[in-house]
Amino acid sequence: MALIKTDGKQAVDVSDEAVKIEFPCENYMVKVVATDGENLLEELTECMQKHAPEITADSVTAKRSSKARFVSFTFRILATGETQLAALHKDLMAHSAVKMVI
Repeated sequence: MALIKTDGKQAVDVSDEAVKIEFPCENYMVKVVATDGENLLEELTECMQKHAPEITADSVTAKRSSKARFVSFTFRILATGETQLAALHKDLMAHSAVKMVI
């Protein structure tokens, strides 16, 4: 089944369109879901700063799960390319508390 988007009144088949990110990309969102723990934000921020040194406390938001077992952090970075994002993903997933990086 093809995905359809509406462009005004014209329907356009978008099944063959690839999502493309143009680099550098400001405010690129990286979401990290992890089991909650002491010093977790500091540890994840340190990891993020290796790949995106511009990260500050204002660049991150946090939200706890309803049972406070997990926490999701949303970091906004300047994404410079696919190599940076792949290395960042690898380093974040290496943290024992991290369950998912989106």
